[in-house]
Amino acid sequence: MANPFSQAKDLYKLQSEARKLQKDLESKIFKGESKKSLIKISLNGTGEIMDLEVDDILFDKDRKADFIIHIKEAYKDAQKKIAKDMSKDMDLSKLKNMMGM
Repeated sequence: MANPFSQAKDLYKLQSEARKLQKDLESKIFKGESKKSLIKISLNGTGEIMDLEVDDILFDKDRKADFIIHIKEAYKDAQKKIAKDMSKDMDLSKLKNMMGM
């Protein structure tokens, strides 16, 4: 039978590692841009927008649809970079250590 105190200790260790990972993600900045570079966006590792640059050409009221497309492209580009960074940092042995295996 598993020791409940050992399980609690393992859970605390896992929570501690998760908090550390969260703080690490919040401190990293990932830059994305639309295909024509008309919009550039900076996100932290948790997906929060930290900065946004918009080319003046997109402020024309007739370009509203373009504006939306470029925002989505830039955001998606930054999200891909976040996912790539997270997968790079999460190797199987690190996960096993966090789980106490």
